[in-house]
Order: sequence, then structure tokens, then C-alpha cells
Amino acid sequence: MGALLQWWRVHIGPVGLLVRLRSLVRRRESWLVLLAVIVGALAGIVVTALREISYGLQRLLYQIPHGTRLSALDSLPLDAALIPALGGVLLALIAFVLRRRKTRSVDLVEANALHGGKLSMSDSLIVTGQTVVSNGFGASVGLEAAYTQMSGVLASSLGDLLQLRRSDMRKLVGCGAAGAIAAAFGAPLTG
Repeated sequence: MGALLQWWRVHIGPVGLLVRLRSLVRRRESWLVLLAVIVGALAGIVVTALREISYGLQRLLYQIPHGTRLSALDSLPLDAALIPALGGVLLALIAFVLRRRKTRSVDLVEANALHGGKLSMSDSLIVTGQTVVSNGFGASVGLEAAYTQMSGVLASSLGDLLQLRRSDMRKLVGCGAAGAIAAAFGAPLTG
């Protein structure tokens, strides 16, 4: 029974499947393309989720109806002018807390150019959180940095899980970023 269980783990279980998938990706470019398609689909989900979180925060803070964009409003009540200032204070507090970190954040382009596509999940969550807070409180910043960072870190994590080669990892992270931009602008064939 022990031998059967060991065979199951090696050949069929999660570890065995990862080993087989890694082997397929390394042997055939078509499997890397399939992996890139999966990363692109995940990027679309990330973009949708982050957009909804940001717009939801705007709806909550500015009391605007669902489906209405903050940038499309003609005017706001005078007391709403304090909301971006509160967002600025919140971001300053976050920056104050983060300055105690020993390492600095690495963005997607730097990670791909210098670190072989390896991205830190904690760094990516920080960049994404700051961007969503900033946008949610009404700052005129785009969410593209958050989109590409989170999509890139998902691609990087998947590449780490499969122990991809450096060149394949960089391609996959690039696909994550491209998929995010394509999803953000509603142009799926341009990513």
C-alpha cells in the first residue's frame, strides 16, 4: 500500500502534476503559450476586481450612484473636497510605516529586466494597495500600475511554482502585464 501511495504522489498527485507540467513547458513552446493564455485570463480577472474595488471605494466615499464615474460628475458637494485630502493623509501614513522596511519595492519592469521576472508578492500588494487607495479617494491616477503589478506577480508566482527558466519567466511576466493593459483598455488582441 505504501508503494502505491508513493507512486500516486510522484506521478499523479500535485507534485507529480507540477513536475509533468514543468517538463511540458520546457519541451514545447506551445505549452508556454497555453500558460500565457491562462495568465492573460487571470490578468483580466485581476483588472475587473481591482477596478470594482476602486470604484466601490469612490461610490462609498462620494455617495455616487452605481454605474456613475467620479470623473463624469459636473460637481460635488463642498464637503467632498476633503476626501482627497484624507486619502493623502492615509497614503502619507502608509509611506511612514513602509519607510521602516529594509528593502525597497521592485516594480514590474525592474523585476523583469534585472531579476529574471521574480516579483515579490508583498511588494506588489503594497504598490497595488497604494494605487487603489489613491484612486479610490479621488486622485487622478490610473489603476494601470496596480493592474500590471498584480498580474505580473501572479505570472511570476506561477512561474516560480513551475520553476520556469529565466527567459520563460520573463516572457510569462510580460504576458501578465500585457494581458492587464489589454483588459484595462478593452483590447484583448493588443496585449
